[in-house]
Amino acid sequence: MDFQVEFLSGPSALGVGSVVRARLCNRGTVAGTTQVAFVLSRDALIDSRDAWLGSSESLLVQPGRCLEVSASVDVPNVAAGSYVLGAIADLEDRVRESNELNNSRSGASIQVDRTTPSMPSLSWRAPKASDSLQVPHLVVQAPSGATIRVYASQNCTGAEVASGEAGAGNSCEIPIYTPGYTSGGYSARSYNGAGSASGCASIPSYGGGGGGGSCGGGGGGGGGGGGGYGGQGYGDGGSGGGGGSCDETPPAPPVIVEATWQYGSTRHELRVKGTAEPGSTVGLFIDVACTGTPAATATVGPDGKFNLVVLVDASTPGSLRRVFFAAKDAAQNVSTCVEGPTYETPCAPGYGNCDGNPANGCETDLTSDVNHCGTCGTTCPGQSTTVGVCMASACTTACAPGRYDCDGNAANGCESDCPCAPAACTIDRPAELVITSLSVVEDPVRTAPGGAWHFGTLMKAMAGNQDPSTLVRQWLRTWNSAQTVNGMTLPARAQMQTLVLGPWEQRSGGANKPLDFSTAPFRLLAIINRMDLREPGVQAGEGRFVFGVLDTQGKPLEFTLILEYTLPGSSPEAILAWARDWHTLGQLGLGSANYKAKLQQITDRFTMAGVMPTRPFGSAINQVRTNEAALSTLWEMREFVLSVEGLKPTAMALTPDFGFNNSASLGNFIRANEAAILAEQYQVPTVFSGAPFLAAAARVPDENFFWRAPSVSVEARHKFSLNTCSGCHSGETKTEFTHILPRSAGQASNLSLFMRGISVKDPLSNVTRTFNDMGRRAEDMAALVCGSGTSLNASLTGVPPASNLPRSRVH
Repeated sequence: MDFQVEFLSGPSALGVGSVVRARLCNRGTVAGTTQVAFVLSRDALIDSRDAWLGSSESLLVQPGRCLEVSASVDVPNVAAGSYVLGAIADLEDRVRESNELNNSRSGASIQVDRTTPSMPSLSWRAPKASDSLQVPHLVVQAPSGATIRVYASQNCTGAEVASGEAGAGNSCEIPIYTPGYTSGGYSARSYNGAGSASGCASIPSYGGGGGGGSCGGGGGGGGGGGGGYGGQGYGDGGSGGGGGSCDETPPAPPVIVEATWQYGSTRHELRVKGTAEPGSTVGLFIDVACTGTPAATATVGPDGKFNLVVLVDASTPGSLRRVFFAAKDAAQNVSTCVEGPTYETPCAPGYGNCDGNPANGCETDLTSDVNHCGTCGTTCPGQSTTVGVCMASACTTACAPGRYDCDGNAANGCESDCPCAPAACTIDRPAELVITSLSVVEDPVRTAPGGAWHFGTLMKAMAGNQDPSTLVRQWLRTWNSAQTVNGMTLPARAQMQTLVLGPWEQRSGGANKPLDFSTAPFRLLAIINRMDLREPGVQAGEGRFVFGVLDTQGKPLEFTLILEYTLPGSSPEAILAWARDWHTLGQLGLGSANYKAKLQQITDRFTMAGVMPTRPFGSAINQVRTNEAALSTLWEMREFVLSVEGLKPTAMALTPDFGFNNSASLGNFIRANEAAILAEQYQVPTVFSGAPFLAAAARVPDENFFWRAPSVSVEARHKFSLNTCSGCHSGETKTEFTHILPRSAGQASNLSLFMRGISVKDPLSNVTRTFNDMGRRAEDMAALVCGSGTSLNASLTGVPPASNLPRSRVH
């Protein structure tokens, strides 16, 4: 993004409540949020020496768009004199921009006047035949250009009843219409352009109590009595006479020429231009038809035009607000009430008010509704053999119940009405399941800075499309000091600062500068389809990105991390649609242009910001896991979850603290839950027998490690150990710590033997077990997209077959 201030305006003299305005533009390629700060500068150089005036609301600016911003300001504590109005976007450098040097702009000269104006001189004159309105006039002597405010009291307190401006002759005449003419008299002050007020001048009421004659109930929408803007309409319940005839003709209603809304997070700004009877006052009302006190008023100029700006408190997203206008002339006659532009408070990202009903707000989930996909009214059509599905605000298709896509050809849809023969429906494992091809993980565009698969791009999306520097820096710093997780102390591994974060900060210009993600020490190793982690009603599975961490020379450290995202959508149609999209990859040619375009289409639907609007920053990330021995002597795995405060360490899934190995407590747990453990349908509690149980981190002392427990069966011990992080990544599967191995540039990552196929002898018995997780995943994928004998009934009813992954095996 690249914020620029391209227009700046303000009054010639700064006064109380002065409004300054600017045009904020985003000349970058991505959306961003910021505010504009306004200052007074002596030298037109916008810097820290300038006097602060105020700032606009923070606003989201789309790339290539501009927004009008404003602020209501007062006179700062500076000496009187001439200044230059200045403005600067992103004053505190919270947003990283492509150009940080073009955020400020200087405007026109603006005066600060601290001279107290002279007190006005007041007198009355009777109405004259030439007066358009036959009422008494208050004659005011005051400096030319001064604003005169008149009060229905003798000490300049209470409501302002009239106002005027002294002309070139240092005087003005102000007609007074308050009903009955207050017996207490009137008073007035003069105000200069800076808002400074004179002393208070007073004068008794006009003699004769109104000069004979009166107008009973006002005109138009007036009536009602009671004064102010109460009663039945915008009027004060009757006007006083002045001698002679009485005006009872209501003015024409205002005509709204232009009305624009500028949305803010807590308040919205409405700007109105219109025409009405010259000299009348236009009142604006929110959600009431010209009754009560107006939210804002504007005096119509001699040319019949008026401008009006009002700030309105934000309401519930999706709710509709109505705006009404009425004009009141000098005789307190009120026009009929007219309605202005109805406006709708914006919905949160991912939701829409598609039925237009304010009562139910933003009722539509635009990320999953097939009739409103991405935007209201956008439908996802199916074909004769497919059904339309909306996933992450994008349309796709799934096979209709009883149909199968055996050839993976999107052009002919789900062409078969029979389950696919094994020879006709094959799963291309390197193209559909675990993608390590250099043509993908070293794609010159997508893995480059700013590319869809670059570490910086993924983290930026995780941060809600804001600069991810704070998110990533705070996450990496959790290794620098001891953490408390599940009541346990997670020791620091200070080599994080020495080997990883410190050198990166040096390349970025220092520890207080935004991180330069073009030099981020992370190399993409694999993109992984984990649809076998599907859980109907919860998620369609997971999509994963695996990265290796690099040293200062770009060589791989013994350090990998994995970003594990939900595949958004939990309906049968969504699950089948995800499966069909992943399977299509196998027909496009691994590494071809069409293949990579389709793969990015798939990954965008789970990595981009806003795809799951109910989660922090709209991110679909489930968890982030790390596995390393670079920061200390022992291999250690950590797990993190995203909150509004960032990535925070959390307890390890299904893995007790290392101290429970071969303990009586662990034996008690396994025996008490043996049936569930054998079925691999169990959970490990955070606390067991009154003590914290789940580990703050999973430590692996060596590649032959496995979990032991006294007095438990061979199979129960094995199943429990296999489903821990530390057991699965070491002796239980004969794995040397990582299943996706770190790699050097130009070399594809290797997979562990557990993934590719291996037979392992149980460390405590003669039982030999065979593992081939890629084969298991391929069988599961085939059941989803091809159908099989065991999944036929489910497929015919449109219900996806259950995963062949045991519920407790989540790695």
